Amino acid sequence: MDYSLLDDSPFSVTDTGMAFRYSPARNLDSVPIVLLHGLSQQGDYWLPVIESLGLENAIISIDLNGHGESRRMKSDYRVPSVSRDCMSVLDQLRIDQACIVGHSWGASVALHFAANFADRTHSVVLVDGGAFTPANIVDRGLISRERLRVELTPPEGPFTQSQLRAHYLPEELGLSIEQQDCVMRAIDRTYQSAPVTGLVTTIGIQRHMAVLDAFLDYNPDSDLELITVPAWILVACDLYASTGVDILDDWARAKYDADGKVQGKMNIALQHWYGAVHDVPLYWPGRVARLIAHAAQRRGGGLM
Repeated sequence: MDYSLLDDSPFSVTDTGMAFRYSPARNLDSVPIVLLHGLSQQGDYWLPVIESLGLENAIISIDLNGHGESRRMKSDYRVPSVSRDCMSVLDQLRIDQACIVGHSWGASVALHFAANFADRTHSVVLVDGGAFTPANIVDRGLISRERLRVELTPPEGPFTQSQLRAHYLPEELGLSIEQQDCVMRAIDRTYQSAPVTGLVTTIGIQRHMAVLDAFLDYNPDSDLELITVPAWILVACDLYASTGVDILDDWARAKYDADGKVQGKMNIALQHWYGAVHDVPLYWPGRVARLIAHAAQRRGGGLM
C-alpha cells in the first residue's frame, strides 16, 4: 500500500489547535478508527499499522497535545484535557462514533475518552497501556514518584541517525529491509535537526517532562470501572520475566494487576501477547491491525 494515502496528506487543525490527518473510508458503513500515539511520538507512529489496516475504514491519526504539529497547543497535558481535545477532532469531522485506539500514554487518553464519552465511542483498544500506568507503580508503594520521574527521564540527545536505527531496529527482531523502512518512516517526525550536528526529539525534554508529570497524576482505575463499551486490552509480555532492573520489574507487576482490574467485566477482553515489546505497533503491525479491525467491526454480541 502507498503510505502517501495518509502521511503525505495535509494536516487539519481544530479550534483548540489539535492537528490530525484524515483518510476517508472506502466503505461508508464502516466505523471510523481514531489512533492515539504514546508520549514523545506523533500520529505517523501508526503508519505500519495503517498499511495493514487498508482503507475500508476512515482513519484519523492525531498529533496529541504538545506533540508533532500540535506542539503549540495550550500547555494542559492532563489526560482528561487531552481526551476532551480529541473530541474536537470528531466534532470537526462530524463523526458520531469511532473506534478509539491508543498506545501507551495514548491508551490512557483512549481509556478516559471511552469511559467519559461512551456515546461517541463504538469500541476502544488499549495497546500496552491504559489499564496500567506509572501512577499504579507509585500507588502500590513500589517506588516514589520522584524516583520514578528520574527513571523515566529520557536522554536529551542529540542523536545520530545510526543511533536511532540501532534503537528502533534491534537485530534480534529480524526485520526485513521493507519493515525497517516502515519503522523509520513512522518515527521520522518524532525527531528534528538540532542546532548542533544530530537529531533531538521534536517534543523537547522540557515538554516531555511536563507531559510525564501530568501522566503521573492519572490513575486509570476509576475510568476502568466506568467502561461500558466493548474494550480490548493488549498487554505486551516482554517484561514479565525478571529483568534484574527494578523499575522494569515493577512495571511488569503493574501489568499483572490489569488482570484483576477487569476480572468479571464481560465487555472487556484482555489479551497477553507473549514475545511482544512495548512498541508492538511498530514491530507487529499486522497483528495489531487485525485486532483493531475486529474491534471496529463489532455490532453487539460477544467480544471474540
